Amino acid sequence: MKSINHTLLGFRGLLAFSVVIYHIFESAGIEGYIQRFSEDSVLYLINYAGVISVDLFFVISGYLIMQSLSTKRTLRQFAINRLLRIYPVFLTIHLIIFVVGPLIGYKWMDGISVGAYVTHFVSNSLLLPGMLELPIAQIVAWSLSYEMFFYIIAGLIWFTYRSSKIRTYGKYSLYTLMFFSSVVIVYFHRDALFFVVGVAAYYSQTKWKRSGERHKALYLDGMIYLVAIYAAFHVMKAPLAVALGLSFLLFRTIIMEYGLLSLILRTKLMNYLGKISFSLYMWHTMVMFPLKKLMPKLSSLMDSSSTSFVLYMLMSLVLSLIVSHLSYNYIETRFTRKKVESSANSSITPYF
Repeated sequence: MKSINHTLLGFRGLLAFSVVIYHIFESAGIEGYIQRFSEDSVLYLINYAGVISVDLFFVISGYLIMQSLSTKRTLRQFAINRLLRIYPVFLTIHLIIFVVGPLIGYKWMDGISVGAYVTHFVSNSLLLPGMLELPIAQIVAWSLSYEMFFYIIAGLIWFTYRSSKIRTYGKYSLYTLMFFSSVVIVYFHRDALFFVVGVAAYYSQTKWKRSGERHKALYLDGMIYLVAIYAAFHVMKAPLAVALGLSFLLFRTIIMEYGLLSLILRTKLMNYLGKISFSLYMWHTMVMFPLKKLMPKLSSLMDSSSTSFVLYMLMSLVLSLIVSHLSYNYIETRFTRKKVESSANSSITPYF
């Protein structure tokens, strides 16, 4: 049984919760419940919570996919594990949207033709819109396109390296193809570089743990690096290089499980959010959609937009947590456990 890094688990919870908060404030500003924050306000940093959290999710994936590959015997086993991690929840939401969407005139589905419906049903099923200029049904699923591409590249490199049936020139040809494919993806989608940070962290962890540095002077490091990433996005027009470096330093504190940030992330609340983080990330916009339709009617009964915002925020948080809890227990855990137990003793690590 693998030991769980509870700091990493809680970090997933923090990132998922940050994405929810970002979408609540963004949509509240659009709906007029609150005024948009000025750039000199500290609350303006919420505007970066979405992209920063997803980038750090990519770091986690880079690290954990390397860890996952080290325990797998075959590429098939790895592929099944990854598909079962994403698709049960994704397909549940996918089917709901493609059944209900055309009926209620949801965005680009309003008046959609049969041909376009089939095309976009398939393209969204294959997670293509995040990488290509195609209509997307689940607005948060764009990041899954990045995830799937990384799974494919990482899995193929691992398979090619281990295979004794592929000759040397064949291996180098495949490596070259995968390298240039990655370069093209990174050229158009630079956030994909955060996977590399996770991979680098995986191969650096032995050295980090061997050094065992836990000085009191480093107690606030994790908090400092996290705040610095937000500051970089706020101050710099092109913060990518700085954010990559800071993410690497931040992840060191996560792996070492030391400092104030680690102490917070290891709490029961943050670990619970970590467990349901994938469902929370996937479901919260689905929960918020009907609330945005309902709130104008409720707002007419209230005396201020501030009251409307508080109600909208509380309803979004509470209902998202309830739905995510049910999704985790009845879709993620129970469904995948049955499938994975029959798949060559494969396992899904609780925190990814």
